[in-house]
Amino acid sequence: MSWWSWLFGGGKKTTPKIDWLEIESRQRQIDAISAQNSQLAFKQAIIESDKLIDSIMKNLAGGATFADRLKALRPKFPRGSYDQLWKAHIKRNELVHDNGSFVADWELSTHMRTYREVVTVLRGISLR
Repeated sequence: MSWWSWLFGGGKKTTPKIDWLEIESRQRQIDAISAQNSQLAFKQAIIESDKLIDSIMKNLAGGATFADRLKALRPKFPRGSYDQLWKAHIKRNELVHDNGSFVADWELSTHMRTYREVVTVLRGISLR
């Protein structure tokens, strides 16, 4: 690699370094939070899951926001997973920005399942 290539980032692209053991550990922590069976825990579990997904996407796509990164990765997502992740992210935004927001049991289970499935999708994307 020439000096110019090194200086300006030319040459081989490196694959993103994602610590999947750390991701699994964080998922277990989030599962423990959601098992506490309280509104505060439900909200925290969704928010933390969304942050986890965003941290993975930051390694896979450019963009200033979660939405930008998700849009950049859209072609690599199965349509159902993409749509479900948008719904979960919208719920996360509601929880963060609306003081009167509420998480129903069915919402928690639906969104937590979505976040887990998306981790699997992102893991597959990272290996390509």
